[in-house]
Amino acid sequence: MNKTIFITGTNSGFGKATVERFAKAGWKVAATVRDINKNSELFNDLENVSLYELDVTNFNQVDEVAQSVIKKFGKIDVVVNNAGYCLMGPTETSTMEQIKAQYETNVFGVFAVTKAFIPHFRENKDGMFINLASASAQFNYPFIAAYGSSKWAVRGITESLGIELAPFNIEVKAVYPGAHATKIFTKLDDGATLFQSIFQHYKQYYQTFLSAQQELPNVTDPSNIADEIYKAATNRKGKLHIISGGDAKMQSLMKKILPERAFQKMQIRSILQPLSKMEISFTKWLMGSNTSKLDVDVKKGND
Repeated sequence: MNKTIFITGTNSGFGKATVERFAKAGWKVAATVRDINKNSELFNDLENVSLYELDVTNFNQVDEVAQSVIKKFGKIDVVVNNAGYCLMGPTETSTMEQIKAQYETNVFGVFAVTKAFIPHFRENKDGMFINLASASAQFNYPFIAAYGSSKWAVRGITESLGIELAPFNIEVKAVYPGAHATKIFTKLDDGATLFQSIFQHYKQYYQTFLSAQQELPNVTDPSNIADEIYKAATNRKGKLHIISGGDAKMQSLMKKILPERAFQKMQIRSILQPLSKMEISFTKWLMGSNTSKLDVDVKKGND
């Protein structure tokens, strides 16, 4: 195997699992982290992995790292836009600064990395972008309006560029993960506790929504997404939009077959009452057997 992949946001979760998946398959991997000093030993056991420091909101750094990677490896075959985080909480208690920061990483970061590699792909008349969206870009959840809508934007970027870049033999795909055992709930920007007097109006609904995480401690392992990304990268004729995870597939199906109001009512129920025992059992079944513990560190407005 003499192919190279560039992956952003690789210190944990989907990014880390994807680096390991491709490295073990013989690919050369250029992996990025925001702080290389905190991750100096990351992937030391994988000789075909090179680690770079990159903040995707630093657009000059994005261009510099892209050129450095291209110079070192000569040809990049696949770019995975994975870096991102989640702003969670009632929209009313989230500041505009938080919402702007959410878009700067999850949307503008994707644009910056993509733009940095388009000329390289265009000149080679070959290349593929794989964008990590979210199941929330198929059906959004309450209390993550900024995060979910940022992932809808990633979906839009994927669809548009898939057409725009097709004449240059450049593929653009997106993966839409459901609940997986990443550290996303330990890297939250929390919009729930900034305005306590306002938050009290939402507190019971927010806590009911979050209670599902306590009832479902084990969710699908990130290696599932790494496998999906590998399949997408090695099969140019495969699906362009890949919904992954039993829960994501089920919700997507329900949204297609139910009337709009019925689907919305089902979602509203998730903030009015906790999951029933039957719903918990069914969701556990949807997660499959390849599961691991979900790390959660979510503030619930009690501080």
